[in-house]
Amino acid sequence: MTGLFGLATLPVPVINLFRSQPIELPLDLVVPYLFGTLASFMAYVYGRMEQSIAQQQRILRQPSQGIEVFHTSEEFLNKLIEITVGAERVSTLNLSPARGEQPNLDVYFRQVHQSIKSRRSALRSFRSIASLDTNNKLPFLVARTHELAQTGRASLAVFDQRSVSPLLHPLSMHITVKDGQSAVFLFPPVDMTGAMDSVLIRNEAMARVLQDYFNTLWQHSVRINEGTRIYLSGLEYLASMNAELRNDPHYQALKEIAR
Repeated sequence: MTGLFGLATLPVPVINLFRSQPIELPLDLVVPYLFGTLASFMAYVYGRMEQSIAQQQRILRQPSQGIEVFHTSEEFLNKLIEITVGAERVSTLNLSPARGEQPNLDVYFRQVHQSIKSRRSALRSFRSIASLDTNNKLPFLVARTHELAQTGRASLAVFDQRSVSPLLHPLSMHITVKDGQSAVFLFPPVDMTGAMDSVLIRNEAMARVLQDYFNTLWQHSVRINEGTRIYLSGLEYLASMNAELRNDPHYQALKEIAR
């Protein structure tokens, strides 16, 4: 309608050049035209904005190839369990709190431990390097070693806190190989309050690089056990941080078979 009105009124200025008495358009015709033009322009701009926003949302909803982003601790733990249970190889930096401090995290430990101990498990190697930021974690690590070492599949080590403390809260890393496909989970220290960002990357080249990095950390860590072999030096290192650990029944059982 705006276009038709413009075509109809376009000759008026030209005709007025040749008339002594110019043709005047009535105000009740001009005002609706101006408002109509403005409304049409605003509707056009709004429509284009809506179209642009819709396109952006479609792009953001499409996951990048091999990359998944999670924003809550529930999503993170569900996916972590999914890629870990049934995996053939696992390499993980355990920077989370000790078992018993966060119920949702305990679900992960319980299901993963069941998978490691299962006779039908396809797991060949599960390596975990833990931080020792609190003494509460020491009994948990000793109990975990005692529980899993007998399977021959799990190997546990700890960071020397003198080398880790300058990093404050280093990024956690979890590498799995399941059904021949590698996956790398990157995440901050586990926060069970609900809001937590994490990234899962399915990329063989990335997995190889981070696996080499993990292997380097493993070589510089204090090993508690590798499979069924228990390291006395690793147990003594843990006890040096808390002498009361020597009275722990799991510690005593491990020390009897350590070498």
